[in-house]
Amino acid sequence: MHQLEDEKELLQRVANADQEAFSVLYEHYARHVYGLALRLMKSPEIAQDLTQEVFVRIWVKRAHLLTVQQFRPWLNTITRNMAMDYLRKKVAAPENEEYLTSFFTDTAPSVEEQLALKQLEGAILQAVDQLSPQLKTAFMLSRFQGLTHTEIAQRMNISPITSKSHLVRALAIIRKYLEENFPEIALVALLYLTPLFSAFF
Repeated sequence: MHQLEDEKELLQRVANADQEAFSVLYEHYARHVYGLALRLMKSPEIAQDLTQEVFVRIWVKRAHLLTVQQFRPWLNTITRNMAMDYLRKKVAAPENEEYLTSFFTDTAPSVEEQLALKQLEGAILQAVDQLSPQLKTAFMLSRFQGLTHTEIAQRMNISPITSKSHLVRALAIIRKYLEENFPEIALVALLYLTPLFSAFF
């Protein structure tokens, strides 16, 4: 993968909350992060989720980009750190905790980063609250419980096609609300909510 032209300038723009620059960064590096995540996790589904979370983390930690000398190695470190987090929470047995912690390291989020994450989560929850009860239920089951369209259909006593329609409508409403009320973080919030790589695969 070739380095972006004027990457330092691009990183500065992202650090200054420029969503267009963030979009360029995402489009250039998403495949790379996915490939690394897939090698680490051995699961396409987990790798997609991890890639999504990596770029949300980059946005939350964007102030750090001003001090990053080589972005790709830094990006690899973030990806490995988040893989460790996943393994520690979802897979690792207690006796493996020390080994995993020594293999991957990460720092606790700063106060500013915690506030940015809370702002992101708050905007998402406000947007979701704009949905009708049916759309909200379908959306929550899909995005926050990981259910498939078939499972949502069974849970809500609707057809899988209706489930898909509910999610498309829900995302459209959420997108509009975020763009109108939280334009400075709309792109990142949508990345957090939208299935990955619809534009890539």
